[in-house]
Amino acid sequence: KTKKEGEQYQLVFNLTPFYPEGGGQVGDKGYLESGNGDVTYIVDTKRENNEIVHFAASLPKDVSGTFKAVVDEKQRWRTACNHTATHLLHQALRKILGDHVEQKGSAVHSKYLRFDFSHFSKLTPEELRKVENFVNARIEGQLALEENRNVPMKEAMKQGAMALFGEKYGESVRVITFDPNYSVELCGGTHVPY
Repeated sequence: KTKKEGEQYQLVFNLTPFYPEGGGQVGDKGYLESGNGDVTYIVDTKRENNEIVHFAASLPKDVSGTFKAVVDEKQRWRTACNHTATHLLHQALRKILGDHVEQKGSAVHSKYLRFDFSHFSKLTPEELRKVENFVNARIEGQLALEENRNVPMKEAMKQGAMALFGEKYGESVRVITFDPNYSVELCGGTHVPY
């Protein structure tokens, strides 16, 4: 596949620890190590046609071999922190501005996050301070992550899980909770444990 940066190759494996881009969160980076120690760097990960695709600038010398897939843990950790922050930010905005606030999009990277939401006016400096204080209090309180996988969609909605209706969900979903009083959302991304 040709891009502005040059050729990129797409690799698919039967198993992978790499998280593919989705729900606003960027895909993992890292590397593959072959049995003889050769290294191939993975520069991005995406889901295409229900497969996790690893993008690399070069191919491994022996593509039929066995590989050890290693995720860049520092980048994943920073991205997970920012993703968890988007959940806390969403709840802060709803608590401070009102339940009419809805997430309209997001971008979650290792160095920053962007959170798009609906509201009828620009936030005042006081509202911004309240939102910041709310999120920081939840971070300092080290709310534990509760992850429930393969929850029937109807059951998740009964639990009060917030779904983004621009997203596609199956019959079975993953519910991420940071204290049932603050944040219960359907989510497929990576998060911090507290």
